[in-house]
Amino acid sequence: MNRVRSAYYKTKNDEQLEVHLRRVERGIKDGSEPGHILMISGSSAAGKSTIVKRGLKLLTTLQDYEDEYGEMMRPTLYVRAPMACNMVDLNREILEILGYEGNVTGSPTSVGHKTRRTLRNFGTKLVVIDDFQHVFDAPKKMDPRIILHTLKNSLQDVMWPLHFVLVGLPDIQGLVDYDPHKEMERRTDPFVIEDPNFEEDADYVAWMVEDLIRVRAGLAVSHDQPFELTARIMHAARDRFGLILTLVYYAIEDALETESDEVSTQNWIEAYARLAKCGDNDSENVFHAPNWRSIIRTVDRFGNLGPTTVSQASGKRGRK
Repeated sequence: MNRVRSAYYKTKNDEQLEVHLRRVERGIKDGSEPGHILMISGSSAAGKSTIVKRGLKLLTTLQDYEDEYGEMMRPTLYVRAPMACNMVDLNREILEILGYEGNVTGSPTSVGHKTRRTLRNFGTKLVVIDDFQHVFDAPKKMDPRIILHTLKNSLQDVMWPLHFVLVGLPDIQGLVDYDPHKEMERRTDPFVIEDPNFEEDADYVAWMVEDLIRVRAGLAVSHDQPFELTARIMHAARDRFGLILTLVYYAIEDALETESDEVSTQNWIEAYARLAKCGDNDSENVFHAPNWRSIIRTVDRFGNLGPTTVSQASGKRGRK
């Protein structure tokens, strides 16, 4: 499973994202203008975090290094926004990652100022904030204008301007609309992660599944496969790249756990039951039900499959 999960498969988003990230890297290297925001959005379970982390590894001038005094400098800082946080919580998270152990109190402005000074001490120029939508989910809703003001202060800091990559659900794209002066719009570069679709990407998904099973896991693909396997996989995962991979991982893992040397229909059934949490109700299982196209589940903000619209009319089943 380590070999399976460590495989990386490029999508149509990789090359485009690299162009955007290189643009940020050049802006940091030139230092000729205030900071810049790259706003990456996409559906939940679209694989945003994975593609961003891989893209950041390509920015050779922004990797960690030791300075002349042996101190570790961090040109790029990656942080996940805590659940239901505000900007003060987010700055505390950044300070904690950088090793600050004191009690951080104060207004968003004062805490933000302390965070920028600390980032300057570590040579941090690029701050990547994943799950940025959590900033909008705080119990006490923070005025979006305050969020914008905090970011703008960091972009315009004369002593140490910062650049940001903000990663999150489509909600985050509306942030710039709260800027009354429309300054943030010209400093923000939006990039939307596209989900795969069957018409364009079915062959690639089929190859990827085959590669994971045969090459990575060393298993065979059973002759007993669900009818229209690739279509079922993409439908079951709601065309989310992250869910497609998770579904394949679960099928392979189920085969290995049962000491099988091949991935069969039963493994796909068990994998989907695990992913969708539908138990042994075959009427709700995309890999068992004959009317599988009518089994439609929503995907929540955390990338989890929701309830199905199909009735629970059929009987139960057990592992064959």
